Amino acid sequence: MRENHLWLIIGVLTALTLGQACYIYQGQAAAGENSGPPALQPEIHHRLHAEKAHDAQWEEFEKWRAKVREQVGRGAPLLERDFDVFFNDRFFSGKLSPFAEMERIRRDLSGGFGLSERLLFDGYWDKWFEQRMRLGEFKTDVLRTDKDVTISLTIPGLSEETLNIDVTDERIRIVFSARESSEEKLIGGAVKKETYRSFVKILPLPVDSAPGTGKVKVEGEKVKIKFDRRKPDAAPKGS
Repeated sequence: MRENHLWLIIGVLTALTLGQACYIYQGQAAAGENSGPPALQPEIHHRLHAEKAHDAQWEEFEKWRAKVREQVGRGAPLLERDFDVFFNDRFFSGKLSPFAEMERIRRDLSGGFGLSERLLFDGYWDKWFEQRMRLGEFKTDVLRTDKDVTISLTIPGLSEETLNIDVTDERIRIVFSARESSEEKLIGGAVKKETYRSFVKILPLPVDSAPGTGKVKVEGEKVKIKFDRRKPDAAPKGS
């Protein structure tokens, strides 16, 4: 009887020992599958995230390019909003050199059209680019010292309450309204009219400015955006 009890105890202890060994082995195996070089996991995560973002941007570009080609192909005009929908804040924040990328896209699209369609597309692009990127209507100066770079923009009739300036590491975005006056001659005199025109301007940062240092100052109809001067040995972003 004692012998039977002894064998029973030995069997129970053996089963417990084997079970614990299996548990430890499984735990180690699971840890081995989920672990890896500590520095490698963030790198893989970052790469996968970048690849997904690139794929999403490429898909968005393909859809936009197809829409532009379809509109031009059937003779429909390209309006400002047709360009703005793609060249938005996401475009500028997702590119190391957004203005160079914009020019590459223009050449790619223009080169894909026949002669007549290319002339139409180039005309629509130039009109939009003039409205969004150029400051020909306003007096603009860039002043440099050893320490800073200042963009000075004079806007006649500026409505300061409508002014909104957003400066990122990739671009300057200026939204504002300006008063325009005109005079209409009538019998017995003239009538003076005043209207407000809205503008959205997107500008590159000065090449020798330090990103992240932009400061805005408004003095009546003059807008100043001052940057620290980039050190000579500091390469510009995207180079």
